Amino acid sequence: MSAYETSVVIPSFAGINQSGDGYNQSMRYARVMENVNVSGGSFRPMREGYRLPQTMDKPIGTLAYLHRRFTAAEDERTVLVAISDGKVYTKLLDHDDIWVQRYSGLTEDNCDWVTYEVNERDNGFGVTVPTLASVDVLLFSNAKDGMFCLYGDNLQVSPVKTPYKFGVLARFNERIWGSGITDMPDSMVYSAPYNPFDWSANAEIPEDGGGEIMQPSWDGDSFAALRQCGSYLLAFKRNSVWRIYGTNPGEFVVQQQYGGGTVNENTVAVSYDHAYMLGAYGIMRYDGDGVTPFQQDVVKDLFGESVNHAAISAATAAMRDGVYCLALPINGSTFCNAILEYDTREYTFALRTNITVDSFLNIGERLFYTSGAEPGRVFELRDDIGLALPCVWKSGFQDLGIKSSAKSAFVLYFLVEAETAFELYITMRTEKKAKQKCVVIKPGKAMKVQMNNQGRFFQLELESYTSVPFCISGGIKIDMELDPD
Repeated sequence: MSAYETSVVIPSFAGINQSGDGYNQSMRYARVMENVNVSGGSFRPMREGYRLPQTMDKPIGTLAYLHRRFTAAEDERTVLVAISDGKVYTKLLDHDDIWVQRYSGLTEDNCDWVTYEVNERDNGFGVTVPTLASVDVLLFSNAKDGMFCLYGDNLQVSPVKTPYKFGVLARFNERIWGSGITDMPDSMVYSAPYNPFDWSANAEIPEDGGGEIMQPSWDGDSFAALRQCGSYLLAFKRNSVWRIYGTNPGEFVVQQQYGGGTVNENTVAVSYDHAYMLGAYGIMRYDGDGVTPFQQDVVKDLFGESVNHAAISAATAAMRDGVYCLALPINGSTFCNAILEYDTREYTFALRTNITVDSFLNIGERLFYTSGAEPGRVFELRDDIGLALPCVWKSGFQDLGIKSSAKSAFVLYFLVEAETAFELYITMRTEKKAKQKCVVIKPGKAMKVQMNNQGRFFQLELESYTSVPFCISGGIKIDMELDPD
């Protein structure tokens, strides 16, 4: 190659990076990227959500699940639970059965929940009696109706007597913990060990009883979420986070952690010994020592220009196989119409649009969600089936360290894997103008695309509106001519 030619190689793709001024960053990163899956370094369009069979008449306020270890056939052990219009429904996961009503009379559909097991049950007259064997249960609660128990063996629902009506629940060290109490914002209450029906203190053997912890912050804040993280229980307020450790009332220690809290308890998600959440200006992370801003500069344009902070209370999040999925309202929307995804293993950000999310449900490595666009329907977020979503990818501007030379006669080389031919729009933009070419991709054939444009700075843009899944593997090479001063 002569002094009047040069090349740049994008060896792989690494997600969004909006830090800096957008000039001369690695071309592996995109300044703007929507609906592009870069896992493994490839370029794939994201897929639309998979619709589970059966729907409900009313919107789903709470979506939960119960795994029954003891009382069901192997393929009928996991039960989806939905709370809608004051009623509790169940259906088998991965079955085409209809939703069956199990309870009615709730005044609030939004509940917090945990799974557990019990050795006794309500006999229908407000008295607990022993069961013949352990029963897996789903405990759910809200600050208006209080706590209820869904039994895994017969799928019946019964109220649970508790000291207060809890807005949030957690399971920690074999006790059920409750907080989010309307008139007691600084209180956390715990049950007796192994018994979610017993919340009374035991004066003779305190470690066998329940109890209450008051932890005021004297700023008008209140507990909004409880999550187990590693060997600790984390209690979240808007402006602070508290860590609880110990196995019984004589050992419980509550410590305030360094840093802030979360603006929305539904955005808290735990990955091993870390917890991610939404703060006032972007993602925050708890790392065992405190809560600090997490790579907020990498997605600064999204939070600074696109996110509708007036509707941030709609935000919600969950972990999906090591990926923190944060649903956000963007571009003036009052509901969540995008998902910001951070891969905790590959350290990459991606943005999924053309999707509406009300709430998430994580089951193992699978992630389900409800959508305001189709109330009463449950979806699964998947990468292996479904139509491809329209996608866009834009690099930052480049001069390759040669500001004294104009670049021209761009030639792109790349390979695309796909089942059928489709159209890919390629734009080469300079400080002078942009030129776009619609290229018909022939699957499995190495592509050579010439782009005639000229400028000292250039930017590569890729767009696709096809529903055909495809993959750009091995990156992209760009040859160009140089015209030095």
